[in-house]
Amino acid sequence: MTAYQHTKELHQGSRVAGWHCLRKRRGLGVILTALLLAGCASNPAVKSGNSYTELYEGTSELTFSTLMPVESAEEAIARGDAAYRKGKVDEAVFEYIRSLELDPDNADTFYKIGAINLHKEANNKAASAFRLALEKDATHPGALEGLGLMMMKQREYEQARTMLEQAVEADNNRWQALNALGIMADLRGDFADARSYYDRALAISPRNVKLHNNLGYSYYLIGHWERAESQYQTALGLAPRHERTWRNLGQLYTRLERYDEALEAFAKVMSKADALNTMGYIRMAEEDYPQAETFFEKAAKVSPSYHVTSNENLEQVRRLIARE
Repeated sequence: MTAYQHTKELHQGSRVAGWHCLRKRRGLGVILTALLLAGCASNPAVKSGNSYTELYEGTSELTFSTLMPVESAEEAIARGDAAYRKGKVDEAVFEYIRSLELDPDNADTFYKIGAINLHKEANNKAASAFRLALEKDATHPGALEGLGLMMMKQREYEQARTMLEQAVEADNNRWQALNALGIMADLRGDFADARSYYDRALAISPRNVKLHNNLGYSYYLIGHWERAESQYQTALGLAPRHERTWRNLGQLYTRLERYDEALEAFAKVMSKADALNTMGYIRMAEEDYPQAETFFEKAAKVSPSYHVTSNENLEQVRRLIARE
């Protein structure tokens, strides 16, 4: 994927497998979204008897069979939290499930399981855990945020927006929800709203590279080049190797015809041939066909292995020039 294509898809996520059930409750009108393995009529990830082991995915549970028994749900949660802090996420989930077998009404525990599963990309198990948390507490901000983020990745934007707004209403410190709301606002062209969401998120997490990059891209979309560059530079000051920001900065410099700086930015994350080819695509998208032709020619010369790709691009751009 070229940098141009990459930045066009900045605010788009990969799809998550699953189906959706919606249940509206009174009060806040919380939407409970069930992402299930086999449709809305059944829920194979919910407890069987008094066991929630179907929410577990990871190291064989037999690995933890020698752990000391727990006397209370609170003890199991404490053990789970300790394991999580040590990076032992499978053990943490195992302990949280043990706590649920003693206290099945703890929404926070379901949320913790969901958050770990979401991080591990065990998406159906994450969704089931978040849904169970919301059955216990319909306004749980973490579970609303988690399901909202999953819905956004599925491009179910209206449902995601509803859930994320409810998450922020329940807890105005949910920066991930605010960031996601900003991304979706950019996608629908509500750029002022998008920047407002990013600003609110940055007030919570001011050194967050992702937020500075996304705010910069929002400025880029409306042609505020200097502000976009400033945000990108801030992001790189915090994380000098942040790949997406280098790509976005290279795109900006190419758009501004600052080609030496663009090549230097792209070279941080790709080969020179890739960088030149990407710059050619960007200029071609701007209908600057002669400059695009120059970059494609340079890419072909820099790397013999790029000869076929760059020459195909050359043929395309020359056909475009001929139509003018």
